[in-house]
Amino acid sequence: MTLTAKVLGVFGDARVIAKGEAAGLKLVAKSADPNFVRGTYEPPIQQAIAANLAPGDAFFDIGANIGFFSLIAARRVGPRGQVYAFEPVPRNAAAVAESARLSGFDTIRVFAEAAGATSGRGQLLLAHHIGGAALASAGAPPDISGRLEVSIVAIDDAIAQRGLRPPSLVKIDVEGAEIDVLGGMMETLRGHRPKVIYEVDDATREGLDRKARKIAEFLTAAGYALKQLPASYDNREWQVEHVFAQPMGAYELS
Repeated sequence: MTLTAKVLGVFGDARVIAKGEAAGLKLVAKSADPNFVRGTYEPPIQQAIAANLAPGDAFFDIGANIGFFSLIAARRVGPRGQVYAFEPVPRNAAAVAESARLSGFDTIRVFAEAAGATSGRGQLLLAHHIGGAALASAGAPPDISGRLEVSIVAIDDAIAQRGLRPPSLVKIDVEGAEIDVLGGMMETLRGHRPKVIYEVDDATREGLDRKARKIAEFLTAAGYALKQLPASYDNREWQVEHVFAQPMGAYELS
């Protein structure tokens, strides 16, 4: 069985996205949130990505899920740009690659691995929710369904060792591993000053606020100004926030 057949067996046939920044593109998404195909998934993030990328830019999608935001970025950066999608759940990573192929983007490069503070190996805790897998070092998802040993790469290492283009914009959605990911790209933050969009989530408001403070302290110390983006969810059952981090001028190496 080919990889394409395996992916389509899990996710079903590709669907055309109905509206939004990815309208008209093809996404393999049968078992995912239906808002992906409707084009109504997290509109503020769609808009922030589109507004902060230009033709020729490089975009890092860290925690790419099935690649919805990678498709938006690929459309925006065009044939001279580059999209790097990091997604440790194998079937999700395969879906990103297949959606990129079906949508005609050869600028999306998929890495079936997690991003972290250092490069190595780690335990990924799988979840019933398709985008809910988390590294064991970051905490367990509420609907854990299994575990898998995965490769972990620090973004600084990926850029230095694989010849990746430094990012203009980074999106981070990593289920509690945000500080680890940021710590593993400190040289990138210092030297290239990308803009960053990140998600923070937790079961409780107190838990979300605690995580958000740690990330804010880290990025503020790195010379970034933070702005909370409009809400994508009502936060009645689960607390979710998205933040846009903008570099402030020159940054002095400590």
